[in-house]
Amino acid sequence: MTSARTVRFLSEEYLTELEEQAPVHQTAIPHANVRIQFRATETPEGPVDYYMLIEKGAVVETGRGRIESSDLTISATYNDLAAFQDGELHAATAFVTGQFAVTGDKAKLLELMVVVQAGNYHRFTADVWSRTTS
Repeated sequence: MTSARTVRFLSEEYLTELEEQAPVHQTAIPHANVRIQFRATETPEGPVDYYMLIEKGAVVETGRGRIESSDLTISATYNDLAAFQDGELHAATAFVTGQFAVTGDKAKLLELMVVVQAGNYHRFTADVWSRTTS
């Protein structure tokens, strides 16, 4: 059950809230399995590393820090990540313009784009984002 508390973007609490959203509430995409390492720059607390694991199109784990064997590494500014989360910045635009710098397996990037473009990610994160401050 989701709490009504406010969380700060990219904080441990924010990432925990995302992880607690049950995969059963997310649309399954059987071929979308991606291990993503993020690097947020220009945050209020300096650079922040965090990760997200997507299995069958559903976010199943998030957290601060680094993971081993990531498929993709995405680096972006805090403001660009927040704009994406808010829906102001489209993922394809962010990748094409270089606002999201990506290294790793480009096939996995395509799997990630399927999740994002199908609307799964933003539908899944809408409640948490509505209670998020920057």
